Amino acid sequence: MKKLVLLAAATATGLFTACSSTPNKSAEFKSYRNPASTDELITGSQKVLSDISNPQIFNPQTCATFVNKVTDYLYYLPADHFIPKTSFEQENLKKFGPEVLDTIFQIRVTLHEKMQEFDSRNELSKDCITEIREGFQYARFSEEYLLDWLYTNKVYTFKKTPIMINEKPSTWTNPKFAGFELKSGDVMLIRGKSYVSAMIARIADEEGNFSHLALVGEDKAGKKYVVESLIQYGVIVTPLEKWRQAEDSRVALFRSPDQALAKKAARFMYDHAKAALDKKKGIHYDFAMNDDDYSSIFCSEVVRMAYDKASAGQFMVPKYRSTVSKFKNTDYPRSLGVTKTSLFAPYDIEVDPRFDFVAEYRFMPLLRQVRMQDSVLQSLYGWMIQKDYTFHWAPQHSVKAYFAKMVRQFGVAKDTLPKYMPVDSIKTNVQFEAVAKVLEENIYKQEAEFYKKKGYLPSFQDMLAMNEAYRVQDCKLHREYLDQNRTVDGAPSADSSKFHWFFYNKSKKCE
Repeated sequence: MKKLVLLAAATATGLFTACSSTPNKSAEFKSYRNPASTDELITGSQKVLSDISNPQIFNPQTCATFVNKVTDYLYYLPADHFIPKTSFEQENLKKFGPEVLDTIFQIRVTLHEKMQEFDSRNELSKDCITEIREGFQYARFSEEYLLDWLYTNKVYTFKKTPIMINEKPSTWTNPKFAGFELKSGDVMLIRGKSYVSAMIARIADEEGNFSHLALVGEDKAGKKYVVESLIQYGVIVTPLEKWRQAEDSRVALFRSPDQALAKKAARFMYDHAKAALDKKKGIHYDFAMNDDDYSSIFCSEVVRMAYDKASAGQFMVPKYRSTVSKFKNTDYPRSLGVTKTSLFAPYDIEVDPRFDFVAEYRFMPLLRQVRMQDSVLQSLYGWMIQKDYTFHWAPQHSVKAYFAKMVRQFGVAKDTLPKYMPVDSIKTNVQFEAVAKVLEENIYKQEAEFYKKKGYLPSFQDMLAMNEAYRVQDCKLHREYLDQNRTVDGAPSADSSKFHWFFYNKSKKCE
């Protein structure tokens, strides 16, 4: 992975103020930088928006380089770079923060439109797509960090609304779709709140902010439903207005400009799912994430099958797929059932230029939680890839004792899981959730102490550092246990480590 810390800009209230230079970057970006000034925060982000809209500056040839300079710059900034440090700066950010949010959101809208424009001329390169993916992530988490700051400082107040209600601060809308209503065939890109869905969604090399896809279906009377596939239940159908009352941390809405095709896709998928449910058979969740076989269906496959069948195979989603190669030296993701080298990750829809980006909804109480979950999963995956961590089976433990210890110690596996879920998938999910729960508890504690001391929330980088410090601490506790039991006669001492007794690298080194 080019950058493990894809969310480093969570500290940045001005993601694109900074589309400036790192010390060795070219001079043309230097004019954007003055993060101590809210005025510069506003004018800098506006300058970047202007540059992206200027084909002399941002075009198919400069796309990857331009976006990469932005993300590289932000990646290496100190964690508190954009935090207002004086009462004057704080008041300025309270006043102009909403304008900054609007500008950063519009940068995302414009990047998506530029991607569509380049693709229409067959000039959209793989490098450009890769960097735009990364740019979307940095922008989104910068928006959310600023949004969190504005809520904390009473600029915004939280009010629970239905998903995709067309009003701020719950939903930001592409100006071209002002006053939108949900339509049949709309695709909703969702970030759920469970570790299981996030694990599967982040299995690809290309990483994103989302873990789930759902489709707005339609029955023959024109009534709208949401068709989706959930790990617990397989494919389900929910009346649209009931579904909109759910609590998901973020939902991005994408729409096909071909409304005739979208309506046909919506009708097909509703009829297909409802027929299976009426027969009391349903459609199983596809743990292999094999979108070439529709006998079982995972979340992204709902959208793929709908548009495939509606177009008689002429419109296959997504246009640009994710790859699976970063876990080369481990049994993961094979242990989850995934054997393909490419797949349709939910967030691939975000870089499919055949869909318009309409709007994005956020549920504030969950944003903090999923930000922590993302940091935990990022750390776990990073340790597996960079430090060769893996889950180890202890032969002296029976299967029953092994899982009993897991359940007693961590209280995991609380969610309903289907009977047909592969045993290896269950074990892998339980193992991941066991470690994740320990790290999450530590993050919550550390976050409270961090905020009390500094007056603002930790960045994504800060949280990764907290996870790493905890890993080293837990590893040393396990090392002490091993060393003591090699030299002490009699009953062995207790292992006080929280997870290194089953998740560690073969060298058992703590560096």
